[in-house]
Amino acid sequence: MPDTESFASLLTVPGVDQYILVDRDGNIFSQAMAESQKMAELVSFCGLNAQAIGKINFRYLAFSLENQGYFFIFPVGKYYLGVIKQKDISCAVLVDNILQFLKDNVNRQ
Repeated sequence: MPDTESFASLLTVPGVDQYILVDRDGNIFSQAMAESQKMAELVSFCGLNAQAIGKINFRYLAFSLENQGYFFIFPVGKYYLGVIKQKDISCAVLVDNILQFLKDNVNRQ
């Protein structure tokens, strides 16, 4: 199981507005997100399907939201991390920041 305390620090990562960490069944392990239960199901469903299609090449998914924001899903071992991007940062910078966060906080455990 991932360390939920380290994921709470995701809110300090430049570009992260909200986040949710779920397992493959949609169980929430850490979150700071509105409508978390609905989002947990979405993150789990999309993550599982992307993993099935992309296999080991699945690094992240990006979705454009109706409010012109962006939502990302990253694989984290047996879990999926959903992130809503802050409006004042580029998608590429957010992806780099999240991948670095995961490398520093998850992959070293």
